[in-house]
Amino acid sequence: MMRTRWLLWCVVVVLAGPGLAVGPAAAAPAAFSCSPASGTLGGLAVLQHVTATAESGNDRIVFEFATLPAPSGVGAAYTVSAATPPFTAGASGQPLAVGGQSFVKVSFHNGYLQDPVNVPARAAYTGPQDLKPGLPVLTEAVVSDAFEGSLTWILGLGQKGCWQVTQLTDPLRLVVELHPMPLPVTGPPFPAVPLGALGLAALAAGLFLAFRRRWVG
Repeated sequence: MMRTRWLLWCVVVVLAGPGLAVGPAAAAPAAFSCSPASGTLGGLAVLQHVTATAESGNDRIVFEFATLPAPSGVGAAYTVSAATPPFTAGASGQPLAVGGQSFVKVSFHNGYLQDPVNVPARAAYTGPQDLKPGLPVLTEAVVSDAFEGSLTWILGLGQKGCWQVTQLTDPLRLVVELHPMPLPVTGPPFPAVPLGALGLAALAAGLFLAFRRRWVG
């Protein structure tokens, strides 16, 4: 009787196999995405400060702007998207080295490093154009273009990452939070053995007969 119960338990485990399968690879939290994100900032945006910090397992880079009045229909906008090397330095076309394993591009339309309207300038960015914060995800942040209202930063990540973009006011800030994503495991794949319902049933029947011959016969 004990052998029979144990055998039935084995058959149940085999038939329940699909419910015991390992789940898919980890995905980014719902607030994060690896797809392009874009929006408007309003007015002409002159960069003031750039800061990078680590926050609760994620890295965060913050672009702070001063806004200048602009004609109706003219305003700053941003796009955050994945980027692929090689990179070049603006209109010069010179190669631009950025450290990292994967890359994110943060582009600003009608974004400037210096006030393009007023003389003397009312606002200007005097900070570094190549940041190396040495954070777990964010390795480097470099200005790749700053010409005629086109301002682009390339973010080098030490591993693949997705992003969440938030806009704050007083002062105007664009916050790009980077969430680490595990890189896929490389190496020879294990052979796939597809088992549908019929395959599992056949496997269970084979186990039943094998144990029956051994213990009963």
